[in-house]
Amino acid sequence: MENNRKRRLIEWGKNVLIAALALSALYLSGRTQLYGQGDQGLFSSLLSLLPEPEETDAAQTVGQWTQGSVPRPVRMVILSPQGSAGIQYGNAALDPCFHDLINPLADALAGASPPEEASAEEFRAALTANVPGVYLDFLGDLPLPNLAAWLSGGRTSSASLTASARRLLLTIGEGGQALLYYIDAESGLCYVSQTSGDLADRLIRFAEAAAPNGAAFAFESGEAYAVLDPYTLLEGTASPRPGCYSASNPAPIESSGGSGYGEAFDALVRNLSFQPQSASYQSGRDVVVQEGSERLRVSESGLVTYTAPELADPRYPIQGLSQDPEDWELVGSAWAFVETVFQTASTPLYGEARLYATGLEELEGGGAAVTFGYQLDGAPVYVGTNGWAARVEITGQAITGYQLQLRSYTYLEEGRQVLPELQATAALEAMGLEGSELMLYYYDDLRSGTVSADWGAF
Repeated sequence: MENNRKRRLIEWGKNVLIAALALSALYLSGRTQLYGQGDQGLFSSLLSLLPEPEETDAAQTVGQWTQGSVPRPVRMVILSPQGSAGIQYGNAALDPCFHDLINPLADALAGASPPEEASAEEFRAALTANVPGVYLDFLGDLPLPNLAAWLSGGRTSSASLTASARRLLLTIGEGGQALLYYIDAESGLCYVSQTSGDLADRLIRFAEAAAPNGAAFAFESGEAYAVLDPYTLLEGTASPRPGCYSASNPAPIESSGGSGYGEAFDALVRNLSFQPQSASYQSGRDVVVQEGSERLRVSESGLVTYTAPELADPRYPIQGLSQDPEDWELVGSAWAFVETVFQTASTPLYGEARLYATGLEELEGGGAAVTFGYQLDGAPVYVGTNGWAARVEITGQAITGYQLQLRSYTYLEEGRQVLPELQATAALEAMGLEGSELMLYYYDDLRSGTVSADWGAF
């Protein structure tokens, strides 16, 4: 377990996105005659990177992992004898397809045989075998027990499926049996399990209505794309025009002249099991809410911070957490907590964004931290200097600290056209970023009222 968590800090962008791609913006500023014109340069958004919920009781009990909302993939490829139909950067089109797949996928996870290692060549051959199947990409790594429980309303996966994975493939093997492939997040190795029941017939029915649209992975798209991560999904169409979104703090600190800081602020405090009537004071541009030895700090930018003192009766206990919790217990408990906090009476605080799990790390002195990011229409959002939407620390049997970067996003209009995939790939290669995945992303600097997408290397 100790080694597992040390290797699992996967915070999108903190490594490649800021260090390498900030350089790319500078590189391309002098190369726009080759790769684009005006504000359509690759990674141009990085140029701006310069130095009603119900009331809860104190000692709120944190929901277990089975209570989290269903994570949804950001891209899907439906495979058939006629070809591939890929969907990405379009949740409205992807969601209905995934809804039809939920039961077959849950059954596959529940009935899978012990996995056997498969080579990358075998996995790629299965992706291009022209047989009915479906490929799913969840953007972040999900423990398979979590995914099985969320999809089925509490049923666990096969006891042999304990890994975390971002990419899954459900397909039909040469003998006609349904197979479940996945890429293990820790090792990067591919594994395959046989599944039981009538899944092969259900896959055939699922795939028969799909119309091929030219989408293909980088590994099957020729020499020009060989520099990319092999599982980069290419649409092969005109340059995308990703949406432009408004961005704001959904719980601003309002100065009403009285003792309160606004209804949205009070609702947030209650959702975190503090009381708005508690002692509070302003510290610079922040507001600190204090109850006994516990402090909740809320910044003007929407950053909410809590670190628990040593308490015999913790504010955020996790029921049923084992003494030496597995990854799936930690991720699921943190997910349930974040979803509870961000969900108001009718709509989530983050508006039209969605959450996804981005990392798991071991803390010095014990415990673990789980991080989450925002995504907009399948594209990750890098927020502020940290990048994440939430970071939740779990020690012992309770949540003992968190940082929440509150942001609300609302679709405004179709954005500007970004570079074609081929030109973006050429620019990536010119900057020495071979092996990276080419992906649209949003950067939210916490200052602008809007965000728009551009290409990034991950």
